[in-house]
Amino acid sequence: MKPRAFLLAALAGVGAAAAPDVTLTGTADLLYRRDLLGAGPFGTPGDRPEHYQYGLSLVANRGPWTGGITVRDVDFYQQEPNTTLDRGTARVYKRYLKLDAGHWNLQAGDFNTMLGRGLVLSVIQNPAILLEETVDGLDARFRAGRLELHALGGTVTTEKQDESWRVAGGEATVEYLPDQRLGVRAATVQDGRLPPFPPPVGLRQCRSVSLSGQDRSGAFSYYGEKGRMDFRDQQLPPWPVPVDPRQGDGAYGNFSWHHRAWFLMAESKNYKNFDNGLNNPPLADRDTEQTNKYDGAGRRLYAQYSFQDPDLTLFASAGAYREGYGGELDHGNDVYGGFKLQDFGRLDLACTYGLRTVQYPEKRTDATLTWRFTAAWSLGLILRDKRNRPAGSDPYEETDLTVQLACSPRFSVFLLQQRSSVPVFDSTRLYQAGARVNLARDSYLEGSAGKLRGGEVCAGGQCVTLPPFKGWRLAAHLRF
Repeated sequence: MKPRAFLLAALAGVGAAAAPDVTLTGTADLLYRRDLLGAGPFGTPGDRPEHYQYGLSLVANRGPWTGGITVRDVDFYQQEPNTTLDRGTARVYKRYLKLDAGHWNLQAGDFNTMLGRGLVLSVIQNPAILLEETVDGLDARFRAGRLELHALGGTVTTEKQDESWRVAGGEATVEYLPDQRLGVRAATVQDGRLPPFPPPVGLRQCRSVSLSGQDRSGAFSYYGEKGRMDFRDQQLPPWPVPVDPRQGDGAYGNFSWHHRAWFLMAESKNYKNFDNGLNNPPLADRDTEQTNKYDGAGRRLYAQYSFQDPDLTLFASAGAYREGYGGELDHGNDVYGGFKLQDFGRLDLACTYGLRTVQYPEKRTDATLTWRFTAAWSLGLILRDKRNRPAGSDPYEETDLTVQLACSPRFSVFLLQQRSSVPVFDSTRLYQAGARVNLARDSYLEGSAGKLRGGEVCAGGQCVTLPPFKGWRLAAHLRF
């Protein structure tokens, strides 16, 4: 390994600590995996199942200034965890310098950002699907009275550094009436490095206008945003496309009402050929919805009622959707409901059951139970059950059951059983066990071993497919 990146971080930390009136914090992350299914570069068979990743992050603060640097050494990619690289890569992974003074907030280096609700531009971290993209450039925000301005520019590069985009954008919002805001925003996304297939889509220009606000009592609130996307110098794919590839439209809106124990919300979305590669249109459903950025429409009603004694919440949602990739879209419904019960003696309980029929029937049950039998000791159960009936194929079922014993705040141990109707590792039942030990200042040690079936993981409207895993994993997160 080349230690220059870590030496740079260490020197930066020593320099910051030596300066007067500087607050310095740091974290060290260590990860070691032994994946018995580990492969070589580009998915070729390999004989090195060991995977490692470790990094050092330092953050220094002095008055209005904040600076941070993260160095990392890794021999595999997060979104391709079964691939071992020929050699590890040690480099400065992220760095930034921020100034927060009065009406201004300026930042140079790596940052996450979202314009509006994400229709125009969205570069945010999504740990659930191992997404860590950032903009490397400049970000400026200005706030004064009723006016807010935001401008940015830079480059976004994937973890594998095989795809990148040059981005620029900005937004302005103004409070034209008390608690009522008008917003306008625009962004451009230009392809950088791309694999030879599919062909690059060229320059995308996107803009939107929004209205948002609430009444003076806070009982009513609303948000609406309408966007338009233009494709410039696009290299068309070699097959016919059923929509105009030069233009796209997107719209999202919601309206909510809250009064005492009641909460009601109506949501709507409508997207057509609406994807610039770095947008994440809002959802009109649960966070795990497999939102299609290209084409789709949805309408949803959500109702919730809360009791105070006991602390019980009942909720239900009903939505109708159209989704697809151009041409004729799939129609269907998504209906679910459930309850949350908290502090019922020593018991917490939550359960959600739903049926989705947009592309094919899918039934899903999510349930959690926590029983605190002493002030420190507790027993937890987590159930995830999904049953699909895709057209033209056999029914598919998945059930995950996690049992966890915890002694707060010291440690916890768990046992996970995964069941599926399709055998994985020549078995329909897989097991994994692990433990976590909590140290001081949010530091912890983790370890686990066993088998996982992998598969598609979705969160926040984005999805990633993880490979099956067989082996063990050790991790440490040390904060100082």
